[in-house]
Amino acid sequence: MKRILTIMAATALLFCSCKEDAFRYDTTPKTGLLSFEGFTVTTDDDVNVISRATSQASGDYVITLAKADGTPVWEKTYSTLLQEIAAGNEGGISLEAGVYDMKVQSRAGEVPASAFSAPVYGTSTTFTIETGKTTTLGTLTCKLLQCAVKVRYNDDFLGMVTGDGACTVEVTAGAPLSYALSYNGGKPTYDESTGYFAINNGSNTTMAITFKGGIEGKTQKMKTSITGIKAQDLHIITFMKKIDETGNASFVIVIDGLVADTELVNDIQGTETGDGNDPNAPTGDGGIQLLSTCDYDITQPVTVPASGAFNLTMQALIPNGTRKFTVDIASTNADFIASVNSVGGTTLDLINPSEAALGIFSIVPFPHGEELFNATVIDFDLSEAQTPLLAFSGTHTFKMNVTDNKGCRKSIEIKLVVL
Repeated sequence: MKRILTIMAATALLFCSCKEDAFRYDTTPKTGLLSFEGFTVTTDDDVNVISRATSQASGDYVITLAKADGTPVWEKTYSTLLQEIAAGNEGGISLEAGVYDMKVQSRAGEVPASAFSAPVYGTSTTFTIETGKTTTLGTLTCKLLQCAVKVRYNDDFLGMVTGDGACTVEVTAGAPLSYALSYNGGKPTYDESTGYFAINNGSNTTMAITFKGGIEGKTQKMKTSITGIKAQDLHIITFMKKIDETGNASFVIVIDGLVADTELVNDIQGTETGDGNDPNAPTGDGGIQLLSTCDYDITQPVTVPASGAFNLTMQALIPNGTRKFTVDIASTNADFIASVNSVGGTTLDLINPSEAALGIFSIVPFPHGEELFNATVIDFDLSEAQTPLLAFSGTHTFKMNVTDNKGCRKSIEIKLVVL
């Protein structure tokens, strides 16, 4: 009996000890505050080539909050949040300590693979909530999450249209957009809508472009593709009639972007009937000229003086507006070419020069930049080239290659001789 009582007493003591130990644990959740003080959402319309201003986001933007593992925590429209903040009902959210993701988007759900006139803007941020501390987010700026595409045709191309057609643009397989071209009884019209495409493979995203339609009484088909498609890019795809040096006509696709102006040659993959040539097409260079505005005759080699002033100015006239302006550099002096190659290479795009090529302008001060696009008059002042060129004897050739908005082209050589 004594033994039984001893065991019962020990058991009771153990029970009391466990119960007492349980009360020592702090079960208060470890939380912090996500404050909305100073919180704003703006939209950066970076595909608008006229104005790239940042503006206040509209109230229907959706704000979602989730844990790092994707567990949803909170969701509201921006307008609802602003109203609650104004009423003093939403100063912040108490959250367990940890890592969270906030996403802001101009529409709920996934970005559509492709859609006309349906831009989706958004952004996301990751933040950490610490126990007993307040976290603020400040301003979140939403940017276009897709690339935008417009399709155009120049007048000469439209003059060759003899039936309906369409340009199909596809970024995500199985989700193309078709931009219709209507013959319209000899007065062609085309869909000028802006299509928006989701970026599906990061920096390796590719865009496929196909045209099929009635051209000069035949069904013609043109195909090409470009890679490196990025969010916020605006690509204007222009189908143009091209006249080669022999006077024959063919087609070319020109794609204008905010970052790059890429002309795609050899882009006709085949036609269903005919070859698309027009041997009776008129020839011409669109009136493109490069005129001297100084005492030098730039149609002849110009000798760079070893001393004294060197006034070398000229003016390019492009009546139809400049679409592309490149310069090919050649020289009889290998050291000069090596120097040019060290700052970007011997082919220079004046409208969209690469970062590497910017150094060439310290040697030959060509005008450059986006302002040259669509320009009808471009002034050149190469006087400052005198000093750097004197370090390289020989004949240095600068071949100016101009393409205008109607597809007309002209190449003009300027030769500078250093004795």
